[in-house]
Amino acid sequence: MRNYSTFYALLFVLFACETPKSSEAENSQELSYEFQKTDSLTVKDILARVFLYQGEQGGQYVFRDMASSQVYIFNKEGELENQWNKEGDVPGRFSMASSNFLLDKNGNLVIVDIMYGVKVLKIEGEVVQDFRIFQDQVGLGSAISLFDNEQLIEKNGKEYLLYSLDIIEDFDGKYDAEFLKERKNILMTDIQTNETKKLIPFPESSQFLNGNVFYFRDFRPIFHFDQKSNLLYLMFKGEPTLYIYNWGEETPELVETIDLELEGFETHPGFEEGAIELGKINSFEKRAYPSSIINLTQYGEDLLITYSPSPKDKEAIALVVAGDAPDETKKRLSEEAKMRTILRKPNGEMIPVNLPKMHQNGFMVEKGKIVWMKKPDPNVEAEEFTVYWGELQAN
Repeated sequence: MRNYSTFYALLFVLFACETPKSSEAENSQELSYEFQKTDSLTVKDILARVFLYQGEQGGQYVFRDMASSQVYIFNKEGELENQWNKEGDVPGRFSMASSNFLLDKNGNLVIVDIMYGVKVLKIEGEVVQDFRIFQDQVGLGSAISLFDNEQLIEKNGKEYLLYSLDIIEDFDGKYDAEFLKERKNILMTDIQTNETKKLIPFPESSQFLNGNVFYFRDFRPIFHFDQKSNLLYLMFKGEPTLYIYNWGEETPELVETIDLELEGFETHPGFEEGAIELGKINSFEKRAYPSSIINLTQYGEDLLITYSPSPKDKEAIALVVAGDAPDETKKRLSEEAKMRTILRKPNGEMIPVNLPKMHQNGFMVEKGKIVWMKKPDPNVEAEEFTVYWGELQAN
């Protein structure tokens, strides 16, 4: 029996050789983009621990307390119309270990909970589908953010959920290089029947097939499927490589591998078998300030790639790990490791995006618009929240 109270507490604190391969230059220095607001919605009198926008359907705006299963529905005037939860032993239950909501073509909410499974719920809370998790997990979820780690797509007239789990294959408790060699990285679930396919092993050129083992945070996939072009864009959190698959047929086919030169991004060769525990996302003592691909999404014809770099001053990092660094050193390293976003055009040009201050440090693309939330004053208990919709504007 797992100790779920400990699980919740920890989660709350968290935050190819045959294919063409190329390397892309660093960000273009002549141009940059920034978020330009075009619309907003403010909701008030909210008492929630981690309040986050989830999506809009038919003039109804869905929010959630990410530290619970409490759901809030507002109208376009910002007035609360409905609220409900799925706490306790009830059908459709989900927890703070679940993903952001996705909205299917019928306006239902689709959720992946790494403990309780895939849920499809009407916007009023009625259960449509209640599927158990594909495989039991041994690790924690990811940080709370507006960034999506899942996607709803259509194939042959059916709607599928694309997502990933740390444990996908049958697991015998042994974590070695064979675990990564046999691993498929993406699950494709029919949201009507729960029929699930396992897709995409690590490409042959991936560092995750070098014979070592890695923390989960390194090999978690970040992906986006372009329904129009049938191209699947895939990256792994610890590898600055963009893999492009043609998914016009039943199985995605790797067609291009591109090494991205992301300023400050450092890879790690992994660890020998037995040196790290399965289920640990990372260890600050062994890997302080690791580089990470955070998000990959599409904006028009372009890709938005968000990542965090690693500071260059390794002596200062060692002082932090040893507990001997002054506060100003910690502040400097945190600033150097701050999240960055670049826009990658179809021709390979990469342009930096200047991010605004954002609630929970993330954004999403919804119906062609960039969506983010105003960052509340950290010194005041927030009861008012604002969502912005906008577009990219060149500087």
